[in-house]
Amino acid sequence: MLGLENRLNLDLRHVVKILSEILYRIERFSVSIDVAFKETCRNKRCGRNLWEREQIYNLARDFISSVIKLRCIHGEVSRSRLAKIFVEGSSEGYGLVDDRYNIREWCIYSIPEWLYQDLSRLLDKNELDRLLSSLHNRWWWLRINTLKASEEKVYRMLEKENVEFENDKDLWYLIKVIGSRKPIRLLEPVKKYYAIPQDKASCLVVEALNPQYGDEIVDACSAPGLKSSLIYMLTEGKARLTLVDVSRKRIFKMKHLLKKLGITDLDGIVLADSTQIKLARRFNKALIDAPCSSTGAIGKDPAIRLIISSRDKLNYYSKIQKEILRNIARYADITVYATCSIHPKEGEEVIESLLNYMKPLPLTLPTSKGYRIYKVSETVARTFPHIHSSDGFFISMLAYEA
Repeated sequence: MLGLENRLNLDLRHVVKILSEILYRIERFSVSIDVAFKETCRNKRCGRNLWEREQIYNLARDFISSVIKLRCIHGEVSRSRLAKIFVEGSSEGYGLVDDRYNIREWCIYSIPEWLYQDLSRLLDKNELDRLLSSLHNRWWWLRINTLKASEEKVYRMLEKENVEFENDKDLWYLIKVIGSRKPIRLLEPVKKYYAIPQDKASCLVVEALNPQYGDEIVDACSAPGLKSSLIYMLTEGKARLTLVDVSRKRIFKMKHLLKKLGITDLDGIVLADSTQIKLARRFNKALIDAPCSSTGAIGKDPAIRLIISSRDKLNYYSKIQKEILRNIARYADITVYATCSIHPKEGEEVIESLLNYMKPLPLTLPTSKGYRIYKVSETVARTFPHIHSSDGFFISMLAYEA
């Protein structure tokens, strides 16, 4: 383990303990890698300074991304043994899978077998390879928060910190980060809430809603509040928002975030279950960014690879998605339904199961169409990591007809 130890100047036996505990927390509690890392570092020292901590975090991301692959090769060994194998492989400078191994393709991409099989029925081999390879990448987007700062001010601040970035060609308020010496969270405009880490696909969901002055909008799954804050920004606070979420804890955090983002009118926040809520009035627009498996965010959070080990979570979320959509769409003229998922069971199949009640409306977004085997494919939208450098999202716009 000498090579990696010299590069990181760390006791790699201690690193192995950190990685194995992170893996334990993800598999035991189904938490994100960020939560698992934070909780692990409460008990174990994760570096002597910020640089070392970031190196261990990046190593943990790579490790969790590779767990399925490692188990395909080495079998069901202990977590600590798996972490040791990974660290030794990294130290010796060779990949975890090369010509010495002959393993199945879902193992190579380190995703559950069921997910590989399902996607292989939707995409040709070349497209599938490009998509699955891209799940190892993470893209950073910053949304300029014009409620607190001008575009020019944010640009100057990023340039001062030697951040390499480019303006998005589709959304005027969006910046793609190409390179940064600092972690994104520690950049000055981010710390001051002048710029908000928000994926482009998430912004496109709001663009599909096309919020205007005077709109009355219900956001049925509103926490953590990033999409609602973008609606508020685009309408300069002149749309009437009702924010609904089922979690008291998430609402508390959302209120805190919205205040930090410069939104003070927070009267329209409701603690309720959107599968059952009875709204007192109609809205001209509804937004449903439904709870989902988050398969579209694997690049952002590699823990999802392990959390979705079976189809059970997919089936669980699909049922909830249909219930939310059918209930909320009754109260709105137009509903935008979206999920951060690359699986059709949380997208096209949800819409097609409810065609007796609602009609898909065409979208004009800089995205791809839906999966071709579905009849709604031409009227729904998808973003893919390998095409749009973003999370994988499903987006649709619907009119209730029942």
